[in-house]
Amino acid sequence: MLLKLTDVVLDKLGKTLPAKDLLSLSLVQSSLNEFFDKEVYWQRLMTKHLWIDRKMFRSKDDILFLLNNTPSCPQETFDYGEKILRFATFSNDGSMLAVIGNECRLWVYREEEEILFVQLHEKRRWNKVLSVAFSPDDNHILIVGFMEEILAMRRKNEACVYELGEDHARLHSFNYLDQGMLSTWLDNKHILYMSNNGMRDRMRIFISSIDISSEIMIFPILTFNTRVTKILVAQHVSPRTRKITQIADQAQEEGKTLSQKLFEIGLESGVDVNNMQELRAILDQESQCMPCYRLHSHHDAVSQRNCSCQCHHNTDKLLIFHGNDDRLHIKVITHRLLERAKQAWRQRGDVEEDADQNRLFSPLLHCTSFDTVDHVFRTGFSLLKSSMCFSPDHRYLYVTGTREAEKPKDPIMEIKPTCLDLETMVIKSTPDFSIHPWVEYDYSACITANNDFVALFTGKDVLLWSSFHRGYPTKILSDFNWPISSVALHPLKNELVATCQTELRYFQSPVLKIENNSTQT
Repeated sequence: MLLKLTDVVLDKLGKTLPAKDLLSLSLVQSSLNEFFDKEVYWQRLMTKHLWIDRKMFRSKDDILFLLNNTPSCPQETFDYGEKILRFATFSNDGSMLAVIGNECRLWVYREEEEILFVQLHEKRRWNKVLSVAFSPDDNHILIVGFMEEILAMRRKNEACVYELGEDHARLHSFNYLDQGMLSTWLDNKHILYMSNNGMRDRMRIFISSIDISSEIMIFPILTFNTRVTKILVAQHVSPRTRKITQIADQAQEEGKTLSQKLFEIGLESGVDVNNMQELRAILDQESQCMPCYRLHSHHDAVSQRNCSCQCHHNTDKLLIFHGNDDRLHIKVITHRLLERAKQAWRQRGDVEEDADQNRLFSPLLHCTSFDTVDHVFRTGFSLLKSSMCFSPDHRYLYVTGTREAEKPKDPIMEIKPTCLDLETMVIKSTPDFSIHPWVEYDYSACITANNDFVALFTGKDVLLWSSFHRGYPTKILSDFNWPISSVALHPLKNELVATCQTELRYFQSPVLKIENNSTQT
């Protein structure tokens, strides 16, 4: 019957049917699939329902992928009784899940088996957990919280590091911190602490080893003339970013501008630095040995990230932080910078006999020189109550920003994610993420991402975007009875976890749901 319809009728159907019905219709017959395999039908659906910019269109396979892989199918719900859940996050390889509950309870699960449960309110006298983060190799977990000393009438932070085994965990080390100090992982063996002290907006960053037998446990490495509220460290620095930073440092040492130094490099290499395509090609070249050059240069090349050769080994990190305004700051932390800071600390020496009690000194009011950042980006939104996360490969940074609604309405605040490409150091604004009303309740913003999707919550809704297309959300999950406190996307699979009051809810993609049902039967 369908084969007897005229092209005019089929064209009308293609322009009016929703995505699922159009896909089903195109699969009925090969001739119908050939007829509906035209951009005009799928661009309409993408522009209306999924994303903004038609230039991002590839084929109807995009819609098919999103329909099959968006983690929107409820899988399982775990009830924690009277324990209210505050936060949940996956490890970097997705094998573990950490959950934070009220009274500073911490659970860590490995494949549904509990390997750690600790009540930090009773054990460490904590009042609130501020952050939780797995080390890059997932062998340790860092928890930062604060305790109120009633007799001293002050608040003090503390950082605890737990070593994670296959079926157990143990307390590895802990540090007493000043009030307001937060921390994050630098690498598998070191942690960064930030300290905002004094009347002015100044910040000092310390590095600390989790190995108690280290020669120097903790020492300052950077001081910035700005107030900082969030910090993260990217484990990968692109060749372009490293080379631009090196060229800028060389230009500063030689008393030249960056343009003069680039012109000099262009003369030496025979490259026109005014030609951005040629300049990017030079900056993006990774230093490599001859066997690796042959391995990565032919038509069936192996990715440099998957190569274990020492010539690709790079210990540089990207320090990313922001304050209360709309600016993102980025500083490349090199091995040379850390060694110079350690040497300066050795020359200073410890003036106190008990160095452990005074190692987090903060003479910020007396600073006369400050370090400079390598990149500054403006997001256009306030980052006062923002959240940051990386894609699993640390190529993209996602950060949330808020602003007051342009027209008086309830809620009066709006929230919007921003994507920063850490390979090219460019904010991905074409297409951009859409803006949504922000229902805050009592929970801070929380953004999470994997290679395919980006998610955040607002009030009782979870918003899911395609990380490639951005624009409008691909799906809004709204079947929640209570305000959501956190969301977490699995880094390797299209699964999502959301915490809501006393419930931990799992969502998975339709493809994973079919696979799980088939294995169970």
